Amino acid sequence: MSDGFRVNTDELEAVVKRLRDLQQNLGQTANKSKYNTVIARSDYGGDFLEAQSLYTAHDRMQQSLAQMTADLESLINDFGDKAKAVHDGYRNVEAQHAADMQKQQEGH
Repeated sequence: MSDGFRVNTDELEAVVKRLRDLQQNLGQTANKSKYNTVIARSDYGGDFLEAQSLYTAHDRMQQSLAQMTADLESLINDFGDKAKAVHDGYRNVEAQHAADMQKQQEGH
């Protein structure tokens, strides 16, 4: 007998798909921030005091963005893997219940 709850496994599957799409976009953003924002030390000029500070600040920001995107990717992986495991678990339970019901109907 049903205990009154239902899990929408299709929605869990959709969440995982959206997370993987987000992860792909995040990977593209990480690559752009790492490879498309390279500025040589000489591009800041060398004839004023702040040139080194600007170069260092840019380098730190680039590293910070790389760390943030890596952290986000890790969170997305973790959540996506857990959501998929829950989805698969509910699917397995549903399949087992359907098989049990089929056996009961065949037995009567």
